[in-house]
Amino acid sequence: MLCGSPWHLCDHVLFIIHMETESHWILARLNIEERRMYMYNSLSTAMKDSTAIKACQPFAVLLPHFFALFDEFKKENKPVCLDPFEVVKVDGLPQQTSNDCGCFVASFAEYFIDMKPISPIFDVEKHRDRLAVLFYKYARMKELDFIDSEDEAPPKGPKKNLS
Repeated sequence: MLCGSPWHLCDHVLFIIHMETESHWILARLNIEERRMYMYNSLSTAMKDSTAIKACQPFAVLLPHFFALFDEFKKENKPVCLDPFEVVKVDGLPQQTSNDCGCFVASFAEYFIDMKPISPIFDVEKHRDRLAVLFYKYARMKELDFIDSEDEAPPKGPKKNLS
């Protein structure tokens, strides 16, 4: 789905959450239809999971208000509900052994986007190398084909009035 598409056309929204107290990143997946936020945590212990759920709570509370404010559900004739989204911990995920949560978050997102199950056997070195190659290929493509990302494009000047 393209950036800027209306939220009521989305089934799922992926976003990352930084747990500042733990210096750790987790992936959250918002399922709008189910009104649930799924939490993908690669550093799962009872204490870390409790902290991760607490990090998800502000999003779970604020997003329904955001949708109501911008009439996202009214466009589909869905009832407006301001109840918080339920936060659900995804179990059976591979766990990190060193400080490499960014690789896990990127891979969890990729598995979900590609609709593949997340294997509990996870070779972080292999995934890190693969991501590095993908980023390098993307940078070379931009360089060779003179492609600018929208954020990197020079600002457009004011429109000229031809009247």
